[in-house]
Amino acid sequence: MTSLLSKLSLPLLQLLFLLLSFSTTGRAEDNITINVLSLMYSPDVQEVEVDSLNAGFDASLTARGWKTNSKARVSFIRPPSYDTPVAEFFESVVKESEGKLMIVFGPFGGPNTMWVKGELSKHGAVSFGPLAFSTEVREWDPHLYFISVEPNAELLALFRYAVVFLGLPRVGITYLKGTPSGEALYEFALDISSMMGHELCGAFAAAGGVGADEDALAAEWNQFVETRPQAVLLFAPVRNPATEWFIGRIVKDERTRQMYVLAPSTSQGPLIRTWRDALYASNVSLNDGQLIITGTIPPSNLLTLASVRRFREEMDNHLKSNSEWGGFSKPPHFTINEAISDLMMTGWLTGEILSQALHSTDVLTDRTAFMDSLYRQRRYVVDDLVVGDYGNECGEFASMQGAMCNCNQGGSAVYMKEVVDGFRIEPLQRGFLAWGASQCSSANVKVYAPLYGVFILIADSYITERSARRWYEGASSVPADGSFEDDRLFFHPFRRKLSEVAGELAQLVDNRIVSAVFGGVTRDALRLPNVTFINPLAASPIVGKFRRNVLLLSPTVRQQLYVIAMHLSNASTGAVSAAIRSKRAEVIGDVLNKSLMTFDVALKSMLLLKESDTLVDHLPSSGDVVAIGLTPPDAHAIAQYLQSRNDRRVYVLFSEVAQLYDEFVEAFNATPAAVVSASRLVFATNLPHWADKNTESDTVAMFHAYNPRESTWTPLRLRGFATARLLRSIVPRMKRISPSLLVDFFYTESNIRVDDMHYGPYSDVECVKGRVTAANRCETNFGAGNISVWSMSRVLDPRVPVLSRGVTPSLEYAVMDESSLSPSQLAGIIVGSVFFVALAIALCVLLCLFVFNSRDNNRAPREPTDPVTLIFTDIESSTAQWSTHPELMPDAVLAHHTMIRSLIMQYGCYEVKTVGDSFMIACRSASTAVELASDIQRSFLQHCWGTTVFDDFYRNSEMQKAEDDDHYIPPSARLDPEVYRQLWNGLRVRIGIHTGLCDIRHDEVTKGYDYYGRTPNMAARTESVTNGGQVLLTYAAYMSLSTEERDQLDATSLGPVALRGVPEPIVMYQLNAVPGRAFAGLRLDRDFFFEESEDPTSTSASEHSSTHMELSGSAQTISDALHSLLSTFKAPQRERLLVPYCERWNVSLPRRKGRVWDDAYCEEVIRRIAVKVGHIAEHGARGMSASSGVTTQSGSSLIIISCNPYLSDASPKQCSRVPVSSGREVNNGMTENDAN
Repeated sequence: MTSLLSKLSLPLLQLLFLLLSFSTTGRAEDNITINVLSLMYSPDVQEVEVDSLNAGFDASLTARGWKTNSKARVSFIRPPSYDTPVAEFFESVVKESEGKLMIVFGPFGGPNTMWVKGELSKHGAVSFGPLAFSTEVREWDPHLYFISVEPNAELLALFRYAVVFLGLPRVGITYLKGTPSGEALYEFALDISSMMGHELCGAFAAAGGVGADEDALAAEWNQFVETRPQAVLLFAPVRNPATEWFIGRIVKDERTRQMYVLAPSTSQGPLIRTWRDALYASNVSLNDGQLIITGTIPPSNLLTLASVRRFREEMDNHLKSNSEWGGFSKPPHFTINEAISDLMMTGWLTGEILSQALHSTDVLTDRTAFMDSLYRQRRYVVDDLVVGDYGNECGEFASMQGAMCNCNQGGSAVYMKEVVDGFRIEPLQRGFLAWGASQCSSANVKVYAPLYGVFILIADSYITERSARRWYEGASSVPADGSFEDDRLFFHPFRRKLSEVAGELAQLVDNRIVSAVFGGVTRDALRLPNVTFINPLAASPIVGKFRRNVLLLSPTVRQQLYVIAMHLSNASTGAVSAAIRSKRAEVIGDVLNKSLMTFDVALKSMLLLKESDTLVDHLPSSGDVVAIGLTPPDAHAIAQYLQSRNDRRVYVLFSEVAQLYDEFVEAFNATPAAVVSASRLVFATNLPHWADKNTESDTVAMFHAYNPRESTWTPLRLRGFATARLLRSIVPRMKRISPSLLVDFFYTESNIRVDDMHYGPYSDVECVKGRVTAANRCETNFGAGNISVWSMSRVLDPRVPVLSRGVTPSLEYAVMDESSLSPSQLAGIIVGSVFFVALAIALCVLLCLFVFNSRDNNRAPREPTDPVTLIFTDIESSTAQWSTHPELMPDAVLAHHTMIRSLIMQYGCYEVKTVGDSFMIACRSASTAVELASDIQRSFLQHCWGTTVFDDFYRNSEMQKAEDDDHYIPPSARLDPEVYRQLWNGLRVRIGIHTGLCDIRHDEVTKGYDYYGRTPNMAARTESVTNGGQVLLTYAAYMSLSTEERDQLDATSLGPVALRGVPEPIVMYQLNAVPGRAFAGLRLDRDFFFEESEDPTSTSASEHSSTHMELSGSAQTISDALHSLLSTFKAPQRERLLVPYCERWNVSLPRRKGRVWDDAYCEEVIRRIAVKVGHIAEHGARGMSASSGVTTQSGSSLIIISCNPYLSDASPKQCSRVPVSSGREVNNGMTENDAN
């Protein structure tokens, strides 16, 4: 037995020792008391507010029994009175807390926080949740443990809210001047406003101190109000006398009574009380939402958050069971006064953070160890709230790997609230700002200008409003990329009646930031200046002229009709009819007629209906029909029409089908017969199928992902989704956004691709009085391409194939016959026929001798992924030369064309087009382009022009400019004759070169290649600023040369050059093709790219042909004469007669579909000749009048060449010019008939 006891004694003793150890440890932990000292008070703050903060903190710890997870007890020590000086109370508790862990709750206010910083460091204590609206105390200090965000973050959130969500262009600020914190806030506000592209409109600098000088305040106020502020950032202490005076004046002054007031969280209670008093004193009612206040914690009535719901439950229980808080003795008192409730939640959240911080057992007896534990990359999660990360000092390498260094601020979100009826505080769903736990503060947060989009809802047009709403639903479903810094696209509804849209939109633009307008529009609204419209929805089809500020993404009416006409030409359906119901039916009918004529489709009949007419009653009994101007009943009517006529097709606009989508789907799904007839309802669209579950389209796939309900898969929702995707791709590339900058972006980029959607090319190349440039088709504001032809069957079933594959319509129309010959025009044919035949023969010989074909498609750069170098050329002062020397310019221009074309062939480049005296040339390499440009200048220098009149003209022009401008130095006029001959000779040509990617297209009409996009526009802009005889290369073209080529190139850098329509200056290089030449400054004041020497009728789109131009008096006289002379000739004979004149007068021929000239084509050519010659005649007449004192009473005149030196023995000097006006007095009483 003794042996057994001895064997068991050792294990028993060990077990007893362990039990005693555990018991001792448990009692030790139970004996640990943590003193929490409440400095959350201030004599400057109302007692109820201080009680609210402390009661919230008390409620959090009471819910845990005033114990931590380690069973240590928390002792909450509050001051005996809120009048007790903070220093006195702090010192007393410090003595009681010797040997214990001491933590400070608070303090409240900037001065108290600044004082306590030094004391905390002295005693090794930490302050939890200090409330100090001061930037001075927000520096790194491990003894201050901030729960909320810094004041700068609240300022950032408020300014962003004013600009982004209120759309206010004029925001001011009031701050406390003369204090470091106030001045710092003001400087930060200036930085924010500059960053967002909307500068502060004014500032009210409130003076600190007890008293306020009334006169000084009034002067400051008047200066502030003159800036017409729409909102003010209230960042001066509300309790300051000057700030109270300021608030009172806001309410009293009618100019500011409606002004928004945006204030930080610390001003919430005082602001509401002061505002209430000011309203009462002025007998003014509260405007809901006029006061906007931030919150550094969630609003206590935001019940969607679990943390808020738990707070309310624990707070309610605490107030019910605790009689200490007498002011809150009637639960739920805190749910009635949101300002008090928010303060309670601030205290409660601080208590939650402290409870989690006290979890560790090993740090509760050592103040230094406890403080170190707070910064061990510490993050707190309170239900659905995240506070932190907190981090101590660490190295740069650790920071690079994601460590949080030197961070004592845990807040990372700002909430927004508004004051409403009864001075209640409601949370705002919009405006929430959060930057996540990866950043210690908002210091590195960048918030750039938003795209503030207004989408219009037409209140009295059900279909248009429904369409706009569906578009918005699709657009708003596009998510941001997760970063609020790039979340800059916002849409705001604007619902008005149709008659009110234009007027009230104009007022909105004057008083709000409106970056772009979407949704329903009217024709009057589209005319508003300084407003950018993006793909607007019209209540009825619109065929409008080019408007630079209207950016179209969907196929236009012109494009849809053009593609339908193209499809009809291949469908072999015979003649078609048309029924158009619209206020502008004639305009739409004209576009349809031109489209059908272009593709040789016969138009059997066209009915132009009033808006009150019933469309289906006017559909033809036989043949296919184009129906435009649909209303909801028409969907069922067309379905019935197609079911009753199995051999008919109805062609409609997809833009109308999209708006009446529900009606068409219902009508053609109604019966099996209706489903079958759907194959004969035809339209054109560029959208991928919005409901194709097996889509290959990235856009549709994402659309489905973010809109999973199939009932939402409609074309307008997809269009809105695609538009928002486009804008979200654009916005990050723009630091500043305005209507004009947004428009500039489209025309500068020209071609934009997002996912599988392509938009462009957009071109704002100007047409000046009918003239166009060669950079692209003239002024294109629509960007839809790849337009295919569908039937309604494909709408119902995505598996049904398209009827015609996607094309991008060129909108090149055949010329329509708009006039016939009159008897008076026939009378003159005998007189001039022999003369014209002889002249035609001579000119044809010249053409055969000198004109080469440099438009060889094998030389054309055709690979869209390879850079293309484009050259643009133009003769300097061509129009003036034509008017001064009309007998010499035809040969000179012919020589100009011949030399350039010969060099194009020699260097293997491609002549894209000529417009007037201008060439557009494409080269595969930049080095070839540079050599070609150099040789052009040298060829012109070495050519024998046979006259010195061109050089005399340029020298005289320079001397005249020198007389008019003392600062102008003629680059060539004062040169020694021998030196001049080595540098200058004959016509001077401007040349611009640029390299880049192009949208390359093969034109089915011209059978050649054309180049669109940003590259040709940039090349044209480069040429437009050069001088005659000068060659400019852009930086892109220069850098496309190899290093060796650049070293050998004789080029001079001109530095950055600001080109019109290009956001950033472009570095330019001058190619010294003829060494020694000097030039005047670049022509940066040019309003368009080519000189007026361009052919005023040439274009790549007949939209701008001379058919649409009014003829001047001189041009009309020429046109009448040509009609009289040529009316008896057949079309082929007229072609042979007119072509030489076009070449001699440098008139570009219009595009044509067939090889044979018809009557309409001849008519167009005559009009172009008349416009060109008439323009030059008027220019010459004005020059003669200025020099000889001869005046004419008509604005139009004609130059009659009395002899032709190229067809007779007369010399050029023997030929005379007589200015003639239409039957009016010309010279010495001589009439037009006398002159003839």
